Amino acid sequence: MIKCIVCDLDGTLINQEDKIEKETFQKLKYYMNRGIDFIIATGRDMNMVIDLLNTYQLECDLILNNGTQYKNKQRTINEIHPMNNEAFINIAQTLHQYGYLLAIHTDQGKFSLVNQDEFWDYHIKLLFKSFHCCSKEEFPQKTFTTREGYLRDFHYAHSPYEMIEKGVQVLKIDARHLDTDSIQGVKDKLNIPSLEISSSYDDNIEITTNAFNKGSMLEKVIKEKGYQYDEVAVFGDGLNDVSMLEKFVYSFVPSQADQYAKKAATYQLHFTSEEGAVKEGIDILEKLNLL
Repeated sequence: MIKCIVCDLDGTLINQEDKIEKETFQKLKYYMNRGIDFIIATGRDMNMVIDLLNTYQLECDLILNNGTQYKNKQRTINEIHPMNNEAFINIAQTLHQYGYLLAIHTDQGKFSLVNQDEFWDYHIKLLFKSFHCCSKEEFPQKTFTTREGYLRDFHYAHSPYEMIEKGVQVLKIDARHLDTDSIQGVKDKLNIPSLEISSSYDDNIEITTNAFNKGSMLEKVIKEKGYQYDEVAVFGDGLNDVSMLEKFVYSFVPSQADQYAKKAATYQLHFTSEEGAVKEGIDILEKLNLL
């Protein structure tokens, strides 16, 4: 029997406007009220999850920053696994040199190596490219597209060294670039032994310590909770979800998932995240008499 449901957010549980499909949410709440454990496993940091938790009044465990941070439902545990300082300085300087916009997720908020106005201007340009919009009014309404939401707890650092001197611990770097054609091959130059490189979108690079990812953090959490691997259902869609999809028998991907995520999962669903893929997966578990 399934005792725990684990969901990635972007491209899996929520749509482009940070909303959960109605029937999917109803199904999740039904099982949560019946004692099924629910865990969110995302590349987002805490500040990018708060609005969703408040909107849906979700009280659940959180695996954040691609597995380098874990917060339990009661928020009495905040486990972090930062990257090595030397590795951070090396990779941050390289990416900054190639013109990447860096959103540096830390234990003290979101940092960048450009000031807030420069950061937001570049971010807006990236949004226009990503959503193929002609005006800001066309952007999906979500935390990622509002200055108040995305720049919550934002800090500007002149250099990576300044961050280290302040005792900042880096949990993840989210790097994006406007001209992806011009930086072909840069990813190959980021081969630093202590770091893991993945992505959750076509146009971003996500860097964390290789000591922990979504899969290894989830394994640690379920062992502490006393669950067996076949008592956990996992949903994800991106390269950063492969580490958890490949470890569990009951793993699901929506129809628009990354090719590597599809190969790692047991079940490929017919619906997208917009259409309620997670509900489709739960329906399958019900038919298997696992819920």
